[in-house]
Amino acid sequence: MGATDKMNPIDSRYEINLKPLKKRFFIAVLLFLIAAIALVTLQRSRRQLEKTFDNLTRAQVGLSRVKEANANRRQVLTALKSQFGQGTQNISPEMVLYGKIDEIKARLNPNDMTIATVEKKGGEASLQYTLTFSNQDFNNLLNAINYLHGSVFPIAPVSSVAITQSELKGTGGTSFKVTGKVITSEKIKP
Repeated sequence: MGATDKMNPIDSRYEINLKPLKKRFFIAVLLFLIAAIALVTLQRSRRQLEKTFDNLTRAQVGLSRVKEANANRRQVLTALKSQFGQGTQNISPEMVLYGKIDEIKARLNPNDMTIATVEKKGGEASLQYTLTFSNQDFNNLLNAINYLHGSVFPIAPVSSVAITQSELKGTGGTSFKVTGKVITSEKIKP
């Protein structure tokens, strides 16, 4: 009994000395965890802000391109007006649409091209087109879409693009089908 009585006061003395250290250790660990969580949260929000800033910058660049394209369109229309003057009133919308289709065919050289009949609605005349390109790379597709969307008079926006990939003689072939409309005013006055 004498040996256990001597250990109890020693054990209790060490335990009394360790209690403040345990409390300090747990407080330090808790503060470290709080600081780490705050740092991770701050990093995430910083990355999100950087992404948002990049998107905003890209949107501003796109807006300036749209403004520039609109200014170019106005210049071209003014030049057409001054070049053709009153003579453009004698050109039918159908002639303008078919002329643009011929220009598209000559410029893009599709494997197949189909057109619908001319539709007149709401003061506009339009002609739907479908272009098919076989065994082309994506740069040709992007160039074609860029050309079509860049048309000023008459406009020729793309409404859909279908991409198919097939196996031809051991090599993969990519085909594109581009659908859109050529649109002009029924009263041709650039």
